[in-house]
Amino acid sequence: MGKKEKKILRKRNKNALPIFDSDHDFLKAFEKPEKINSDIIDPDKKKIRKENQIDKHGIKVLDIQAGDKDFTENSVDFAELLEESFKKGKEKSVKKISSMPVKKRIKRYPPVEAELDLHGYTAIGAQVKARSFIHSRKHQGFFTIRIIVGKGLHSDLGPVLPDVVEQVLQEMKKQNLVIWYEWDKKKKSKSGAVIVYLKQFEQFE
Repeated sequence: MGKKEKKILRKRNKNALPIFDSDHDFLKAFEKPEKINSDIIDPDKKKIRKENQIDKHGIKVLDIQAGDKDFTENSVDFAELLEESFKKGKEKSVKKISSMPVKKRIKRYPPVEAELDLHGYTAIGAQVKARSFIHSRKHQGFFTIRIIVGKGLHSDLGPVLPDVVEQVLQEMKKQNLVIWYEWDKKKKSKSGAVIVYLKQFEQFE
């Protein structure tokens, strides 16, 4: 820009607007000077500017690319920590919960639901009938049954059926069909019947 043009630009009207000659290039007068991108010339300056950049709330702006880099570096450590936490969780779950004691379990059982009377049966007949009765009632979903064996008062040989039935119950207990049995009056010699608790819902036992 020449001296003449500078002198003309200094002239202003009462509204403080510049006064131009008719042959003056108005576009050049209002054109903004080209800004040189310092980031292209010096990439280090760009890095410094980003590091010191603060948003309108006064919080430092983080470099996203740098954040991504840090994440990839620490992702391996995170995966290892995650795997360790899963292992600890599995170790805790391995501990088997102790099952409820049998005596406490049978307290939840209902009263006698079905009954079998073995009066008049022979030893073999009583054995077969007792087995069949227990199997059928278990499949029908019964929990508590009673088997009447008598006291053997009318037998010349004394009470036979209590021993026969007890032997059947011991076998069926080993087979996980019966969880417990008890004599009606707590003692076999004084009882004429036995209460049998069948094993149902094995997954909850």
